[in-house]
Amino acid sequence: MTQDERLIELATYIRNHGKVTLEFICEHFNISYDSARRDLVKLGSQPGILRIRGGAILNESKSYLSFSQRSEPDPGKQQLAEFGASLIEKNDVVFLDAGTTNSLLASFLDVESSVITNSLECVTELTNKTQIRKCVLGGGFDDYSHTILGEMTIEHIRKYRANRAFIGVSALSDAGITTNSEMDARLKLAMAEQSTQVICISTSAKFNTQLMYQSCGWEQIDCLIVDKKPPQNLLEQIEQHDVELIMLDEIAS
Repeated sequence: MTQDERLIELATYIRNHGKVTLEFICEHFNISYDSARRDLVKLGSQPGILRIRGGAILNESKSYLSFSQRSEPDPGKQQLAEFGASLIEKNDVVFLDAGTTNSLLASFLDVESSVITNSLECVTELTNKTQIRKCVLGGGFDDYSHTILGEMTIEHIRKYRANRAFIGVSALSDAGITTNSEMDARLKLAMAEQSTQVICISTSAKFNTQLMYQSCGWEQIDCLIVDKKPPQNLLEQIEQHDVELIMLDEIAS
């Protein structure tokens, strides 16, 4: 097999599994470490693949979009949000993080409960639902993300305890959740720390993407709801940290 043929196979493997190791390349193709390293150098030059120590990983970084750019109708997100809303039980106290999926979740929510949120979109969706108590977090309003953010917001979060927190997923990788805003990363962590159960809802487009600021790690996530099966590297993190995985494509079938 030529190097070009190996690179095509390895690129496909990384996109399906999230990463590849030097040892795997040597064993799979029965080649030397030097040949495998040369393969990794060329792999690292391909778009969406990042060379790391001892291997290569998927690195499909997405640009950070404003709330209005993310608000286009998405049937997949609607299904995820509707399922998420079905998990909320009567008298639950819920942290509802900002984001398009969580604002959709608010639109489906109709059970008697208390919702604590930093999202005016979520509050708007809950308007006239008198069975739901709304608690809006204080702080400064961010026009770009349509969220309430700041030190005051985080301090306000620490005054509450919740049964469940629905944490927005900006990017999901081996590191867990990362975001493009330090304050948003800290806010998600604060919500997770004040909750009994942390639930994350993500489309497959977020798999193996990574942004600048670390937020919730896998050890802080209790349940992950997705539209499709995650790649192998994420499945390993899910198993290692005993995260409940719910895949809507399996439920639908």
